[in-house]
Amino acid sequence: MSSDDSPSRTPDDTDNANAAADDRSTDARSPPTAERSASGDTSATGFDRIETRHAVGVAVILAVAAGLLVAPGVYGAVTGPDGTVAVVEIDGTIDSATAQHVEDNLRDARTNDSIEAVVLEVNSGGGLPAQSERMYAAVDRTASVMPVYAAVDTLGASGAYLAIAPADRIYVAPSAQAVGSVGVAGTAPAPSGPSAGTTGPDKRGSDPDTQRERRQTLANLFLENVLEQRGEEIELDREAIAHADAYLGTEAVENGFADRFGFVDGAVADAASEAGLNDYAVDTRRTESRIPGGIPLLEQDDGTVVVDGSKKQFGDGLILAVAPQAWDETVGDDVIMTSYTGQLPTDGDAADAMTDDTATVNRGDGE
Repeated sequence: MSSDDSPSRTPDDTDNANAAADDRSTDARSPPTAERSASGDTSATGFDRIETRHAVGVAVILAVAAGLLVAPGVYGAVTGPDGTVAVVEIDGTIDSATAQHVEDNLRDARTNDSIEAVVLEVNSGGGLPAQSERMYAAVDRTASVMPVYAAVDTLGASGAYLAIAPADRIYVAPSAQAVGSVGVAGTAPAPSGPSAGTTGPDKRGSDPDTQRERRQTLANLFLENVLEQRGEEIELDREAIAHADAYLGTEAVENGFADRFGFVDGAVADAASEAGLNDYAVDTRRTESRIPGGIPLLEQDDGTVVVDGSKKQFGDGLILAVAPQAWDETVGDDVIMTSYTGQLPTDGDAADAMTDDTATVNRGDGE
Protein backbone atom coordinates (compact mmCIF):
# COMPACT_ATOMS: atom_id res chain seq x y z
CA MET A 1 0.00 0.00 0.00
CA SER A 2 1.29 3.43 -0.76
CA SER A 3 1.68 6.15 1.73
CA ASP A 4 -1.30 7.77 0.32
CA ASP A 5 -3.49 4.82 1.41
CA SER A 6 -2.60 5.19 5.21
CA PRO A 7 -5.11 7.18 7.28
CA SER A 8 -4.05 10.58 8.24
CA ARG A 9 -4.11 11.80 11.90
CA THR A 10 -5.26 15.15 12.95
CA PRO A 11 -3.79 17.03 15.88
CA ASP A 12 -6.90 16.30 17.91
CA ASP A 13 -6.48 12.59 17.35
CA THR A 14 -2.90 12.71 18.56
CA ASP A 15 -3.81 14.59 21.74
CA ASN A 16 -6.55 12.11 22.54
CA ALA A 17 -4.16 9.18 22.09
CA ASN A 18 -1.60 10.70 24.42
CA ALA A 19 -4.23 11.36 27.09
CA ALA A 20 -5.38 7.77 26.91
CA ALA A 21 -1.83 6.53 27.30
CA ASP A 22 -1.35 8.73 30.37
CA ASP A 23 -4.55 7.33 31.87
CA ARG A 24 -3.34 3.76 31.38
CA SER A 25 0.04 4.56 32.94
CA THR A 26 -1.62 6.12 35.98
CA ASP A 27 -3.90 3.10 36.38
CA ALA A 28 -0.91 0.76 36.36
CA ARG A 29 0.99 2.70 39.07
CA SER A 30 -1.78 3.02 41.67
CA PRO A 31 -4.91 1.05 42.43
CA PRO A 32 -8.33 2.62 42.19
CA THR A 33 -9.53 4.72 45.06
CA ALA A 34 -12.19 2.17 45.87
CA GLU A 35 -9.55 -0.53 46.39
CA ARG A 36 -7.39 1.68 48.65
CA SER A 37 -10.28 2.34 51.02
CA ALA A 38 -13.37 0.23 50.99
CA SER A 39 -15.23 2.93 52.86
CA GLY A 40 -13.85 5.61 50.62
CA ASP A 41 -12.42 7.38 53.76
CA THR A 42 -8.63 7.87 53.61
CA SER A 43 -8.47 8.96 57.28
CA ALA A 44 -9.42 5.42 58.39
CA THR A 45 -6.26 4.05 56.80
CA GLY A 46 -4.08 6.46 58.80
CA PHE A 47 -5.77 5.45 62.06
CA ASP A 48 -5.14 1.77 61.33
CA ARG A 49 -1.48 2.50 60.82
CA ILE A 50 -1.23 4.31 64.17
CA GLU A 51 -2.85 1.39 66.00
CA THR A 52 -0.53 -1.09 64.32
CA ARG A 53 2.55 0.89 65.28
CA HIS A 54 1.33 1.18 68.90
CA ALA A 55 0.81 -2.59 69.14
CA VAL A 56 4.27 -3.27 67.74
CA GLY A 57 5.80 -0.83 70.24
CA VAL A 58 4.07 -2.52 73.19
CA ALA A 59 5.23 -5.93 71.99
CA VAL A 60 8.82 -4.70 71.78
CA ILE A 61 8.70 -3.26 75.30
CA LEU A 62 7.28 -6.52 76.71
CA ALA A 63 9.93 -8.54 74.92
CA VAL A 64 12.71 -6.36 76.31
CA ALA A 65 11.28 -6.60 79.84
CA ALA A 66 11.01 -10.36 79.56
CA GLY A 67 14.59 -10.52 78.40
CA LEU A 68 15.80 -8.52 81.38
CA LEU A 69 14.02 -10.91 83.74
CA VAL A 70 15.17 -14.09 82.06
CA ALA A 71 18.71 -13.08 81.05
CA PRO A 72 20.34 -13.24 84.53
CA GLY A 73 19.00 -16.76 85.10
CA VAL A 74 20.07 -17.90 81.69
CA TYR A 75 23.49 -16.29 82.14
CA GLY A 76 23.93 -17.93 85.53
CA ALA A 77 22.89 -21.30 84.14
CA VAL A 78 25.40 -20.99 81.35
CA THR A 79 28.36 -19.69 83.36
CA GLY A 80 27.79 -21.62 86.64
CA PRO A 81 29.61 -20.92 89.95
CA ASP A 82 33.13 -19.52 90.06
CA GLY A 83 34.38 -22.64 91.84
CA THR A 84 33.72 -25.23 94.56
CA VAL A 85 34.47 -25.48 98.27
CA ALA A 86 34.96 -29.10 99.34
CA VAL A 87 33.83 -30.02 102.86
CA VAL A 88 35.69 -33.10 104.13
CA GLU A 89 34.39 -34.83 107.24
CA ILE A 90 36.64 -36.05 110.06
CA ASP A 91 34.28 -37.93 112.33
CA GLY A 92 34.69 -40.43 115.13
CA THR A 93 37.74 -42.36 116.20
CA ILE A 94 40.70 -41.95 113.88
CA ASP A 95 41.69 -45.25 112.33
CA SER A 96 42.90 -46.43 108.94
CA ALA A 97 39.50 -45.86 107.30
CA THR A 98 39.39 -42.27 108.58
CA ALA A 99 42.89 -41.51 107.33
CA GLN A 100 42.19 -43.04 103.92
CA HIS A 101 38.98 -41.04 103.58
CA VAL A 102 40.76 -37.76 104.33
CA GLU A 103 43.79 -38.53 102.18
CA ASP A 104 41.69 -39.52 99.15
CA ASN A 105 39.44 -36.49 99.29
CA LEU A 106 42.23 -33.99 99.87
CA ARG A 107 44.19 -35.50 96.99
CA ASP A 108 41.13 -35.08 94.79
CA ALA A 109 40.78 -31.46 95.95
CA ARG A 110 44.36 -30.71 94.95
CA THR A 111 43.97 -32.24 91.50
CA ASN A 112 40.43 -31.04 90.74
CA ASP A 113 40.57 -27.72 88.90
CA SER A 114 37.07 -26.74 90.04
CA ILE A 115 37.87 -27.00 93.79
CA GLU A 116 39.35 -23.78 95.12
CA ALA A 117 39.16 -24.30 98.91
CA VAL A 118 38.62 -26.98 101.56
CA VAL A 119 36.82 -26.99 104.91
CA LEU A 120 37.44 -29.82 107.39
CA GLU A 121 34.29 -30.63 109.38
CA VAL A 122 35.69 -32.08 112.61
CA ASN A 123 34.09 -34.08 115.40
CA SER A 124 36.77 -36.43 116.72
CA GLY A 125 38.62 -36.96 119.96
CA GLY A 126 41.58 -38.63 118.28
CA GLY A 127 42.70 -42.18 117.63
CA LEU A 128 45.75 -43.96 116.26
CA PRO A 129 48.91 -41.82 116.08
CA ALA A 130 50.22 -43.00 112.71
CA GLN A 131 46.85 -42.44 111.04
CA SER A 132 46.61 -39.00 112.64
CA GLU A 133 50.02 -38.16 111.18
CA ARG A 134 48.87 -39.30 107.73
CA MET A 135 46.00 -36.85 107.93
CA TYR A 136 48.33 -34.12 109.23
CA ALA A 137 50.58 -34.56 106.19
CA ALA A 138 47.61 -34.50 103.78
CA VAL A 139 46.21 -31.30 105.32
CA ASP A 140 49.63 -29.64 105.31
CA ARG A 141 50.14 -30.50 101.63
CA THR A 142 46.70 -29.21 100.67
CA ALA A 143 47.08 -25.97 102.63
CA SER A 144 50.16 -25.18 100.56
CA VAL A 145 48.08 -24.89 97.37
CA MET A 146 44.66 -23.59 98.51
CA PRO A 147 42.85 -22.21 101.58
CA VAL A 148 42.10 -24.93 104.14
CA TYR A 149 39.86 -24.10 107.11
CA ALA A 150 38.71 -26.39 109.92
CA ALA A 151 35.47 -26.22 111.91
CA VAL A 152 35.23 -28.13 115.21
CA ASP A 153 31.78 -29.07 116.40
CA THR A 154 32.12 -30.94 119.71
CA LEU A 155 35.53 -32.62 119.66
CA GLY A 156 38.75 -31.61 117.95
CA ALA A 157 41.37 -33.04 120.22
CA SER A 158 44.52 -35.13 120.40
CA GLY A 159 45.07 -36.91 117.06
CA ALA A 160 42.24 -34.90 115.47
CA TYR A 161 43.84 -31.65 116.61
CA LEU A 162 47.18 -32.79 115.23
CA ALA A 163 45.47 -33.48 111.89
CA ILE A 164 43.96 -30.00 111.59
CA ALA A 165 46.93 -28.05 113.00
CA PRO A 166 48.20 -27.11 109.50
CA ALA A 167 44.84 -25.53 108.57
CA ASP A 168 44.94 -21.81 107.77
CA ARG A 169 42.18 -21.10 110.27
CA ILE A 170 40.44 -23.15 112.97
CA TYR A 171 36.84 -22.38 113.96
CA VAL A 172 35.26 -23.85 117.08
CA ALA A 173 31.77 -23.87 118.51
CA PRO A 174 31.75 -21.90 121.78
CA SER A 175 30.37 -25.00 123.51
CA ALA A 176 32.93 -27.41 122.01
CA GLN A 177 33.88 -29.88 124.73
CA ALA A 178 37.50 -30.64 123.90
CA VAL A 179 40.04 -28.83 121.73
CA GLY A 180 43.77 -29.47 121.92
CA SER A 181 45.03 -32.26 124.20
CA VAL A 182 48.53 -32.42 122.73
CA GLY A 183 49.76 -35.78 124.00
CA VAL A 184 49.44 -39.55 123.64
CA ALA A 185 48.22 -42.42 125.77
CA GLY A 186 49.10 -46.09 125.92
CA THR A 187 48.44 -49.27 127.79
CA ALA A 188 50.21 -49.40 131.11
CA PRO A 189 53.75 -50.76 130.61
CA ALA A 190 54.26 -54.21 132.02
CA PRO A 191 57.36 -56.42 131.96
CA SER A 192 57.20 -59.23 129.50
CA GLY A 193 60.08 -61.69 129.78
CA PRO A 194 61.33 -64.16 127.20
CA SER A 195 59.36 -67.30 126.48
CA ALA A 196 59.88 -70.50 124.55
CA GLY A 197 59.73 -70.09 120.80
CA THR A 198 60.96 -66.47 120.59
CA THR A 199 64.17 -65.49 118.84
CA GLY A 200 65.01 -62.73 121.26
CA PRO A 201 64.18 -61.58 124.80
CA ASP A 202 62.06 -58.65 123.60
CA LYS A 203 60.21 -60.48 120.83
CA ARG A 204 57.03 -60.63 122.91
CA GLY A 205 57.43 -57.22 124.47
CA SER A 206 60.00 -54.75 125.64
CA ASP A 207 60.67 -53.65 129.18
CA PRO A 208 58.58 -50.85 130.77
CA ASP A 209 61.29 -48.23 130.38
CA THR A 210 61.56 -48.87 126.66
CA GLN A 211 57.78 -48.73 126.27
CA ARG A 212 57.65 -45.39 128.05
CA GLU A 213 60.49 -44.04 125.94
CA ARG A 214 58.72 -44.95 122.71
CA ARG A 215 55.52 -43.29 123.80
CA GLN A 216 57.36 -40.22 124.94
CA THR A 217 59.01 -40.00 121.52
CA LEU A 218 55.59 -39.96 119.82
CA ALA A 219 54.37 -37.34 122.30
CA ASN A 220 57.37 -35.15 121.51
CA LEU A 221 56.74 -35.44 117.78
CA PHE A 222 53.13 -34.42 118.37
CA LEU A 223 54.23 -31.39 120.35
CA GLU A 224 56.81 -30.30 117.77
CA ASN A 225 54.29 -30.52 114.92
CA VAL A 226 51.77 -28.40 116.79
CA LEU A 227 54.40 -25.81 117.68
CA GLU A 228 55.57 -25.67 114.08
CA GLN A 229 52.06 -25.04 112.76
CA ARG A 230 50.51 -22.91 115.50
CA GLY A 231 53.38 -21.76 117.70
CA GLU A 232 52.76 -18.11 116.81
CA GLU A 233 49.03 -18.32 117.58
CA ILE A 234 49.07 -20.33 120.82
CA GLU A 235 49.64 -18.07 123.82
CA LEU A 236 51.02 -20.84 126.02
CA ASP A 237 54.59 -21.94 126.53
CA ARG A 238 55.94 -25.36 125.64
CA GLU A 239 55.44 -26.77 129.10
CA ALA A 240 51.80 -25.71 129.25
CA ILE A 241 51.07 -27.13 125.80
CA ALA A 242 52.81 -30.39 126.70
CA HIS A 243 50.50 -30.75 129.69
CA ALA A 244 48.01 -32.11 127.13
CA ASP A 245 44.97 -30.27 128.45
CA ALA A 246 41.79 -30.29 126.43
CA TYR A 247 39.98 -26.93 126.33
CA LEU A 248 36.43 -25.78 125.92
CA GLY A 249 35.68 -23.83 122.75
CA THR A 250 35.69 -20.53 124.60
CA GLU A 251 39.07 -21.34 126.19
CA ALA A 252 40.56 -22.52 122.90
CA VAL A 253 39.90 -19.19 121.20
CA GLU A 254 41.28 -17.32 124.18
CA ASN A 255 44.56 -19.24 124.35
CA GLY A 256 45.12 -19.54 120.59
CA PHE A 257 44.39 -23.24 120.04
CA ALA A 258 41.58 -21.97 117.78
CA ASP A 259 41.24 -18.74 115.81
CA ARG A 260 37.60 -17.79 116.20
CA PHE A 261 34.10 -18.95 117.03
CA GLY A 262 32.14 -20.35 114.15
CA PHE A 263 30.55 -23.30 112.45
CA VAL A 264 30.88 -25.08 109.12
CA ASP A 265 28.75 -22.64 107.11
CA GLY A 266 30.79 -19.66 108.26
CA ALA A 267 34.03 -21.49 107.55
CA VAL A 268 32.80 -22.33 104.05
CA ALA A 269 31.86 -18.72 103.31
CA ASP A 270 35.18 -17.38 104.60
CA ALA A 271 37.20 -20.03 102.74
CA ALA A 272 35.36 -19.16 99.53
CA SER A 273 36.08 -15.47 100.08
CA GLU A 274 39.75 -16.22 100.72
CA ALA A 275 39.85 -18.14 97.44
CA GLY A 276 38.26 -15.20 95.60
CA LEU A 277 34.95 -16.96 94.91
CA ASN A 278 31.90 -14.69 94.69
CA ASP A 279 29.63 -17.51 93.55
CA TYR A 280 30.50 -21.03 94.66
CA ALA A 281 29.20 -24.56 95.03
CA VAL A 282 29.68 -26.75 98.13
CA ASP A 283 30.71 -30.39 97.76
CA THR A 284 30.42 -32.29 101.05
CA ARG A 285 32.53 -35.45 101.30
CA ARG A 286 31.24 -37.67 104.09
CA THR A 287 32.37 -41.17 104.94
CA GLU A 288 30.50 -43.83 102.99
CA SER A 289 29.55 -45.58 106.21
CA ARG A 290 29.48 -43.99 109.62
CA ILE A 291 32.79 -44.52 111.40
CA PRO A 292 32.30 -46.57 114.60
CA GLY A 293 32.50 -44.69 117.85
CA GLY A 294 35.50 -46.60 119.12
CA ILE A 295 38.25 -49.10 118.41
CA PRO A 296 37.22 -52.50 119.79
CA LEU A 297 40.19 -53.70 121.82
CA LEU A 298 41.05 -56.95 123.54
CA GLU A 299 43.86 -57.30 126.07
CA GLN A 300 45.47 -60.72 126.03
CA ASP A 301 46.88 -62.62 128.99
CA ASP A 302 50.44 -61.71 128.02
CA GLY A 303 49.62 -57.98 128.10
CA THR A 304 49.46 -57.45 124.34
CA VAL A 305 46.52 -55.56 122.88
CA VAL A 306 44.57 -56.72 119.86
CA VAL A 307 42.16 -54.72 117.71
CA ASP A 308 39.14 -56.99 117.61
CA GLY A 309 37.88 -57.79 114.13
CA SER A 310 41.13 -57.18 112.26
CA LYS A 311 43.06 -59.13 114.92
CA LYS A 312 45.93 -56.74 114.42
CA GLN A 313 48.38 -57.01 117.28
CA PHE A 314 50.25 -54.02 118.65
CA GLY A 315 52.87 -56.06 120.45
CA ASP A 316 53.96 -54.64 123.78
CA GLY A 317 51.22 -52.05 124.03
CA LEU A 318 48.74 -49.86 122.22
CA ILE A 319 49.56 -46.16 121.81
CA LEU A 320 46.74 -43.72 121.08
CA ALA A 321 46.52 -40.02 120.42
CA VAL A 322 43.23 -39.69 122.26
CA ALA A 323 41.80 -36.95 124.44
CA PRO A 324 40.60 -38.03 127.90
CA GLN A 325 37.08 -37.01 126.88
CA ALA A 326 37.20 -39.62 124.11
CA TRP A 327 38.75 -42.51 126.02
CA ASP A 328 35.41 -44.09 126.88
CA GLU A 329 34.29 -44.39 123.29
CA THR A 330 37.75 -45.17 121.94
CA VAL A 331 39.10 -47.71 124.39
CA GLY A 332 36.46 -48.52 126.95
CA ASP A 333 37.13 -49.17 130.60
CA ASP A 334 38.63 -52.64 130.35
CA VAL A 335 42.14 -51.60 129.33
CA ILE A 336 44.30 -49.56 131.69
CA MET A 337 45.72 -46.56 129.84
CA THR A 338 48.65 -44.35 130.77
CA SER A 339 48.83 -40.80 129.44
CA TYR A 340 52.10 -39.17 128.43
CA THR A 341 52.91 -35.54 127.97
CA GLY A 342 54.97 -34.17 125.15
CA GLN A 343 57.40 -32.32 127.39
CA LEU A 344 60.99 -32.68 126.23
CA PRO A 345 63.53 -33.84 128.84
CA THR A 346 65.76 -31.00 130.03
CA ASP A 347 68.77 -33.07 131.07
CA GLY A 348 69.18 -34.82 127.73
CA ASP A 349 68.56 -38.24 129.24
CA ALA A 350 65.17 -39.37 128.01
CA ALA A 351 65.27 -42.65 129.84
CA ASP A 352 65.90 -41.05 133.22
CA ALA A 353 63.20 -38.45 132.64
CA MET A 354 60.57 -41.05 131.94
CA THR A 355 59.89 -42.43 135.36
CA ASP A 356 56.57 -43.30 136.85
CA ASP A 357 56.24 -39.68 137.94
CA THR A 358 55.95 -38.48 134.31
CA ALA A 359 52.89 -40.60 133.62
CA THR A 360 49.50 -40.89 135.21
CA VAL A 361 47.50 -44.07 135.07
CA ASN A 362 43.98 -43.59 133.77
CA ARG A 363 41.08 -45.86 133.07
CA GLY A 364 38.44 -45.16 130.47
CA ASP A 365 36.62 -42.76 132.77
CA GLY A 366 39.70 -40.51 132.93
CA GLU A 367 40.10 -40.96 136.67
